[in-house]
Order: sequence, then structure tokens, then C-alpha cells
Amino acid sequence: MLDSLRDRIYDKVLKTITDISGHSPTELNGRTELILDLGLDSLAIFEIVIELEESFDLQITDEDIERIKTIDDIVDHIYRQENARKQD
Repeated sequence: MLDSLRDRIYDKVLKTITDISGHSPTELNGRTELILDLGLDSLAIFEIVIELEESFDLQITDEDIERIKTIDDIVDHIYRQENARKQD
């Protein structure tokens, strides 16, 4: 059974990406690459990051953005931050 927190994060990330990119959710999965598969430019990625930072009340640094390639990368990054926050 998947962790419900991770599921909620995945759903929000997917909705944010589809809202900004115009792609259908059926076109996307965790391995979908933001640049290679979706053709997103830096402005679209910036918009996604800003929306997710506001939604989850967290910060995604420039270094983090450089490491993020796929939807799962974003979800995992947010999930780790949320878990760390719960442990504090």
C-alpha cells in the first residue's frame, strides 16, 4: 500500500504540472521528464516550483531544481521535506 502522504503530494504535483503545461494527466506518470518528455522551458518549471512551494509551504532551492528531472523526483523531494518537518 502506498503512503497516503506521498499519494496526496503526487496528486498535487500532477495537477500543478497539468494546469501549467496543458498536458493531460493521462499523458503523465512518475517517470515523465519535465524537459525531455513535456518540453517545459525554465519559465514553466519556475511556475511549477513557485506553485508547489506555496502549496506545501516549503522551499525548493536552485540546486534542488537542477537535480529534479522527473515527476517522481519532485514528489520524492517534497515527501522528504514533509517527513523531516514531521520529525522536528
